[in-house]
Amino acid sequence: MTERLRRGPVVVGIDGSRSAYAAARVGARAAEARGASLRLVMALPATAGRELRTPEGLDGPAVLRVAGELVLDALEAEIARDVPGLHVVSDLVEGAAVEVLVAEGAAAQLLCVGTTSGGTLDDVLLGSTAGALARHASCPVLVIPLRATVSVADPSGVVVGLAGDAGDEDLLAFALGSAADRGSAVTAVHTWRHAAPGVLHAAFESLADETTAQHHAEAVLADVIDRAGALPVPVHPVVRRGGAAETLLAAAFTAELLVVGHRHDRGGHLRSVTTAVLHGAACPVAVVPLGLHVGAAAG
Repeated sequence: MTERLRRGPVVVGIDGSRSAYAAARVGARAAEARGASLRLVMALPATAGRELRTPEGLDGPAVLRVAGELVLDALEAEIARDVPGLHVVSDLVEGAAVEVLVAEGAAAQLLCVGTTSGGTLDDVLLGSTAGALARHASCPVLVIPLRATVSVADPSGVVVGLAGDAGDEDLLAFALGSAADRGSAVTAVHTWRHAAPGVLHAAFESLADETTAQHHAEAVLADVIDRAGALPVPVHPVVRRGGAAETLLAAAFTAELLVVGHRHDRGGHLRSVTTAVLHGAACPVAVVPLGLHVGAAAG
């Protein structure tokens, strides 16, 4: 990993919501495991507080700023009790949340945010702070969901989706570091589909040897794992025919963390698989940027 990622803080976006508090707790544990400092950041848009009704003589933006400082102070005190010895700093930064946190991510080794996304169509179309950060941040983004879903009493393990392309080494390295921090194992998932699905597959089934396709996919995943060298934790390969998002969500149902990648493009779009797991996973999801040479820091 780069020198910047070894020295950078773990940054958590705070907005006073329950999901942000959950992100702060997860971020504190991540910072402790990495030997990093924790930075709590609250963004205040330039116009925030101007419409706030306040007693005569009080300035709305100033009142809002004081309220934000109180939230950060309380959160710092809570983290100090829960994670003694962790170096924690906090800051109120003027600007839109996404712009502020993307800028913070330039010097961070990990950016943590909470989300209350329920997986609805509006979530997907309109996006969210978490989704925007996953699209644009130059460091890994850890998204912590806060949903009323079925939960597992003792989740364990890290699940990583590997596509069989150039980004797999960074993704696996991130997952291995994350699992080592947790003292758990990695489940490496690779999926495949027939090149000629549906009616075409029925017509050419004799040419589409499912066993051969499965063995080829297994060899692709085995090659990625072999290139990782000495493994700090056990890695369990899983190769399935079918959709990547569905398989990853199923594999991560009892996991502590799901790791996926995002390759930045000019449009800033997330792949459909990454979008689906961000909106559907019940465990935290780490989105690792690919192709930016940010390194493979553990999360």
